[in-house]
Formats: sequence, structure tokens, C-alpha cells
Amino acid sequence: MRLNDKLIQGTIDGISGFIVARASARLGKSVEETQELFLASKTCALLNNKETGLYWDSILETLDNFLAEVRHPASRC
Repeated sequence: MRLNDKLIQGTIDGISGFIVARASARLGKSVEETQELFLASKTCALLNNKETGLYWDSILETLDNFLAEVRHPASRC
């Protein structure tokens, strides 16, 4: 299997869905509300920037980064 944009985007989409589902449960918010938060987040922007390679990093660490961003909005860039 060759690494290409389609495969990378599919990976990013899967990671995003996992993060939204897990964060929703942890935050006690609906999936829809959490998805809106995620799509507006710095974490999502970094994940979708293929140059960062964030899709290679730990999914749980990326989830923790998103949760920290949501819980401490003053630290957002």
C-alpha cells in the first residue's frame, strides 16, 4: 500500500471521527456540538494540515490536546 493523499485523508477522517466520539463522551456534549468544536479547533487545523504529520502521532495524545484546548479556551492560538 502506497501512502498517498487519498489514504492520508481517509486516515485523518477516521481520526477525526474517533476524537469527536471520545471527546463527546468525556465532555458530556452531543456529537454534533463536539464536532462543531472540533472543526473550529487548532487541533483539527493541525490534523488536516498534511505537512504537520499529526496523523502519524498518537490518537490519544491528539484527543488529549483537543480536550485541553476545549477546557482551556484562553490558551487557543
